[in-house]
Amino acid sequence: MKAKARSFGKSAVALAAIGIISKLIGALYRVPLTNIVGAEGMGLYQMVFPLYTVLLAFCGGGITSAVSRVVAKYTAIGNDEAAQRTLKVAILPLIAVSVVSTAAVALLRNVISGLQGNSEAGIAYLAICPSLLFAGGINVLRGYFQGKAFMLPSGVSQLVEQAVKLALGLYLSRLLLPYGVKYAVAGALAGVTASELFALIYLAVRFWIAARKRVRYVVVGSLVAETSAEFSAPRPVTDKMLLKELYSFALSVTLGSLVLPITQMIDSVLVINLLMHSGATRASATALFGLFVGPVGTLINMPTVVALSVAIAFLPTITSAVERGGDPSAVARVAVKWIMLFVIPVTAAFMIFPDRVCSALYSRGLTAEQLQTAARLLRVQAIGVFYIGVLQLATTVLQGHNNAHRPVINLVVGACVKVGLTPLLVRAFGIIGAAGATAACYAVAATLTVRCASSRMPIGVSVADAFIKPLACTVAGAAAFIGVSALTAMTTLPALWQTLIAGGAFLTVYASGVILTGALDVKAALAHARARRVIKSGGGMPDVPPDN
Repeated sequence: MKAKARSFGKSAVALAAIGIISKLIGALYRVPLTNIVGAEGMGLYQMVFPLYTVLLAFCGGGITSAVSRVVAKYTAIGNDEAAQRTLKVAILPLIAVSVVSTAAVALLRNVISGLQGNSEAGIAYLAICPSLLFAGGINVLRGYFQGKAFMLPSGVSQLVEQAVKLALGLYLSRLLLPYGVKYAVAGALAGVTASELFALIYLAVRFWIAARKRVRYVVVGSLVAETSAEFSAPRPVTDKMLLKELYSFALSVTLGSLVLPITQMIDSVLVINLLMHSGATRASATALFGLFVGPVGTLINMPTVVALSVAIAFLPTITSAVERGGDPSAVARVAVKWIMLFVIPVTAAFMIFPDRVCSALYSRGLTAEQLQTAARLLRVQAIGVFYIGVLQLATTVLQGHNNAHRPVINLVVGACVKVGLTPLLVRAFGIIGAAGATAACYAVAATLTVRCASSRMPIGVSVADAFIKPLACTVAGAAAFIGVSALTAMTTLPALWQTLIAGGAFLTVYASGVILTGALDVKAALAHARARRVIKSGGGMPDVPPDN
């Protein structure tokens, strides 16, 4: 059996980079889709996703983390046979759930869309529900590869999803637009279904290739022992034991993944009806909701997926350190630095320059009034970007310690705050109030979860490294953005190019500041890369600092 070493730092970088590319493709998809179907069409498009996301959670939303943790655990203690058998045990129950969910949505689509306030969404549900059949297999296979600290298949499958959705979804939406907006939306969602099928095929082929080559992936990091030689022969693990271990963990994660989709589903009913009660027409209320969860939601999700990718990449390493008696807090300190280096500048950019961001991306598909509303929504929702990153990091720490229920409880508390605040804030501030309630949800959940994670495992990261250095670099980058924007405004360049050039100046100054202030320890990262090359060449595990 061949063995390949995988650094948790390299895995985090790879998955985060692929996550950025995937979300950029997703943003590219939403921009022309918004221009094709308009704000009302995006409202129909987004009405489908709260319930769809809930059903995705039932079809294995929590199983990815569960499989990742169980596979990492048994790989760490040298029981590769149990790690391999985890796949079969995990996937069988999901097949039945997926079939039932697909049939239920197909049969009840008109009832559901009627309750949401717009019966035209029924055909959209019909177009997307077959994708539930493929969700279980995708989640299990991603969890397996992530548990082996091999993030490439998981990341590439995301790229496959986005590429197919971009190409086929836009083609079908344009093709069906002459028949009406609802058919164009259904065409876009049919592209989502096709993208899930192609992602499943890719992951299955990658697993088949790895199985034929009998490749064993080993997590590498100076904080975790690299071989299982010091462990005794692994004790037998039955399918029943694996099933209990998987789904006791997956249940907590699944419940957590259900909280926000359920609150979003409540939003899809509550917000539109509240806006209509305040005097807006059905079309206007749907369009405002579409701005809230469509164009603005897409921008908020881009940094979120990067933070999530970093957290996912660190979960197997934290689990391995816990199981082998290593130092998981050292791994968590690295994760804190990486996530803060990303979420702080993005939060600042969305809060300071929301008008530039929205007008650069959506000026063709949205009116001037809608762009102004989107910018206000983005400024308020940007607060949530910071708290989402903190929440995901703290959740990963608790999951690595097999304490996945605490983030769920905290998220429920945050969701209750959101549901309670939404009617009050929407009546007072319109659609902007819904954004404020969402930001409050993440702030409450993140604060509570950080307290739980800190009591479980003191991380000890310095305030300077986690906040002051990234914030100082962000201020410098923002100044560069403003200066370059003033210069490009004197030219005849289109607004999009002016924003891109100014954004490039922001990134250049920010990245330079990160290196100069030592927020990112380049020497440690290079040392760890050299250590991985030594391991791959059979030279053993030298003492090296962790990735930073």
